[in-house]
Amino acid sequence: MDLWNPYKSAVNTVIPHAKIVIDKFHIIKLANKALEKIRKANRKNVSAEERRQLMRDLYVLLTRRKD
Repeated sequence: MDLWNPYKSAVNTVIPHAKIVIDKFHIIKLANKALEKIRKANRKNVSAEERRQLMRDLYVLLTRRKD
């Protein structure tokens, strides 16, 4: 199910005993959003030299380990 609160409320109203299942896409989307927020905050606290070393940090974080 989508994480939008009106959807959850509608399901709880119509089917009160239903188990809510959240799909993988929405979980990964939330995790990526949190990771991006932390990554950007971390970049603000480093020197210009360190920032240059982190130039491709997003690519490294989002690339699969085997690639």
